[in-house]
Amino acid sequence: MNVLALECSTQSAKAILYDDKLGVQDVVSLPFAPEASDVITQDAEAIYDTLCACTRELAGRNPDKKIACIGLSFIWHSLLLLDERRKPLGRISTWANTAAGPLVARYRTDGHTAKWSYAKTGCLVHSMYPLWQWLYLCQTQPELAQKARYISCQASYIYERLTGDIAYSKCVASGSSFMNIHTLDWDEDILKFAGLTKEQLPPLKEACDTMPLSQEAAAQMGLPFGIPVCVGGADGALNQVGSGAMKPGVMTFSVGTSGAIRLAVDAPVLPENPATWCYYIADGKRIAGAATSGAGNCVNWFVKDLLGGRLSFSELEQAIAQSDTQNSPIFLPFLYGERCPGGEDSRKGGFVQVEGSHGVGQMYYALLEGVLMNVYQCYKILNGLGSRAERISITGGIVHSPVWLQLAADLFGKAMETSTQEHASTMGAVALALKAAGSIARLEEFEAPAGTVIEPDMTRHAALQERYRLYLECYDKSM
Repeated sequence: MNVLALECSTQSAKAILYDDKLGVQDVVSLPFAPEASDVITQDAEAIYDTLCACTRELAGRNPDKKIACIGLSFIWHSLLLLDERRKPLGRISTWANTAAGPLVARYRTDGHTAKWSYAKTGCLVHSMYPLWQWLYLCQTQPELAQKARYISCQASYIYERLTGDIAYSKCVASGSSFMNIHTLDWDEDILKFAGLTKEQLPPLKEACDTMPLSQEAAAQMGLPFGIPVCVGGADGALNQVGSGAMKPGVMTFSVGTSGAIRLAVDAPVLPENPATWCYYIADGKRIAGAATSGAGNCVNWFVKDLLGGRLSFSELEQAIAQSDTQNSPIFLPFLYGERCPGGEDSRKGGFVQVEGSHGVGQMYYALLEGVLMNVYQCYKILNGLGSRAERISITGGIVHSPVWLQLAADLFGKAMETSTQEHASTMGAVALALKAAGSIARLEEFEAPAGTVIEPDMTRHAALQERYRLYLECYDKSM
């Protein structure tokens, strides 16, 4: 059986042809043109056209492959306003749009609203969520807000263009701040708070629910019409699925441009004070976790912007090996604001406790350590809620850095399991299609290939706890 997985991210479209016996058969990826996506906003029709072109190229290379089902993966947090004809009113606003930062800061300050909305939705009060972007738009562009007849997002719009069906994936909706994480329905109180009605939002459906590919979309994609198309899910959730981490106790830890930890759970997991998030995947499973804004982007800032690329990554890691890392500065990875645990968009980062004797090796070590400290801070909170990770599967750019990878194992005091799985979120869309087509009964049956295991140095783990204490002191003083 062959299935097709399609993904729209912030920067590109991707298509994967997958055989349930032989695995990945073909992959096509096309970047969005700069005018189609500047990461902060996207042109809905332009990215749809790119997705069609991507699929058309893959279909043209595999004309004899019959597709049983199409799975979809999208960005998690986005907002798109539609008029009465369901046509876009402007561009898609993505998770990267932090313009609502001053607004959400006021709501976080009052405490009550932050806890109230968090307890209902599992989403922190943060500018990346559609609810707060909508409220900001109502304040700053009231005429545009009044024209909006319907609320949509990247995921719902693309799915509607593919099938003609109007629906919002429960998985994607759980990252909107409009949906109740307990009832898995639009929250009436939140909608009233936002000045919206339920009729302005699409009906909610499960990620594996399907509708047939329309004739118009089929013609654009070079596919037969009528192929079942899944409603789809969010990339972060599908990364968990594609990594084979839907089983209890398996945590995924991704360190790329940003960082995140995720753990599949059977019921909502929320600390009393908002710090981590809890979304919905499928099959009744939620996903508890935390995300950070600073990781690989901080590395690029240091290596490319500050050092001007004069030292390679391997040279910097050699400098670390020759340095007294225990007496390095502390780095707060909030160059691009904070997501978890504090959710402070305006929190500032950088090096603190710097001395004239500190060299480039100690500075670079502090940066790598600081990124991990932020994630570890969130990890400790999740552990305190009883959501303990028995295994940690680590992915992203970090796996190409032996020093950073070992530091992660040492700090967490747990083995880090790498994976040879590529395109994890798109592979999660493969799993959706396989389930919808009947090849698997539950998403947790989907397996990912194993990689190497990095064991922790527990002596080093103990020493890093003192560094972590210093990090927390600096963190508390950073606002």
